[in-house]
Amino acid sequence: MSDTQISDDELAQAVEAGRRRMATEFRADSVRYDPARDAVELTMVDGWGLVFLRSAVDELAAIPAHDMTKLEISPVGTGLMLDDHDIHINVHGLVTGFISPHLMASALGRKGGSASSAAKARSSRENGRKGGRPGKSKVA
Repeated sequence: MSDTQISDDELAQAVEAGRRRMATEFRADSVRYDPARDAVELTMVDGWGLVFLRSAVDELAAIPAHDMTKLEISPVGTGLMLDDHDIHINVHGLVTGFISPHLMASALGRKGGSASSAAKARSSRENGRKGGRPGKSKVA
């Protein structure tokens, strides 16, 4: 066992970094193998989904179809696991491999831009009391 000690500040920083990652990374809610199509159906925690052919993922291409029913999601939704074959696939990396960089940046931007904080809520209330956001001035 390691004698390394971490400070309360280091722990707080690590917890905050984990929160930020959980808010911006793609996380899966469920996975299902469809033998009729030889495809994997992945549903994300946001409610949207992705269906891809098993052959499109190198790690899954050689796995026997009957073992694909054992595919599962990691506890926090960040990975696909097939323990019998020692396969662990990062969901964020998998999804970004299928989505164009432009669409991915757009989705992450929307998610990040929707973040709310006590400071934003306070500022919004104060601006509302002053009549809201000022109109744009016209430049001659």
